[in-house]
Amino acid sequence: MKKKRIILASSSKYRKTLLASILTDFECISPNIDETRMPNEKPENMVMRLAINKAKKVCEDNKDALVIGSDSCAYCDSRILGKPLKKDIAIEYLEFISNKIIIFYTGVCVIDSHSMNIQKDLAEYKIKLKKLSKKDITDYVDKHNPIYSSAAFRFEVAKDLLIQEFIDKENDLSGLIGLPLIKLQNLLDN
Repeated sequence: MKKKRIILASSSKYRKTLLASILTDFECISPNIDETRMPNEKPENMVMRLAINKAKKVCEDNKDALVIGSDSCAYCDSRILGKPLKKDIAIEYLEFISNKIIIFYTGVCVIDSHSMNIQKDLAEYKIKLKKLSKKDITDYVDKHNPIYSSAAFRFEVAKDLLIQEFIDKENDLSGLIGLPLIKLQNLLDN
């Protein structure tokens, strides 16, 4: 039986690096979908919908493959914080989340593009952030350029600066970088 291709429906260098830590043979295809939030959509529903939509989009042109979709967001004080994309917005986000509890959601799915069978899972992390000074924030933004990370939060490079405590977390912290590897491996194994 021929082994199915594995495709990561993402252009994220962070997700690609994470996936390379558990798989050696995969390709990446950017799905280019509309990632607009639906009216009154809960953040955990939004990340799951977007993960599935990304994978479905890549499935359209890639039959007989396993397609991985993932999406992440941060949620604080009834506000969804995506990728800031600009340094001034990253600073605004960090000022907003300083000394607050923030929840990070990462949805992940695997779709068999032949059968269109969907397997999915959600990682959730509840974190109390430290009180950050203006200098802490500007130094962090200048050094780590977190404009492509939800809420300007780059766990992999600044956890000691940002995190006061984990209130509730998954066993697998890779979801904070954008791809929960233990959950993904379980989906791939099924």
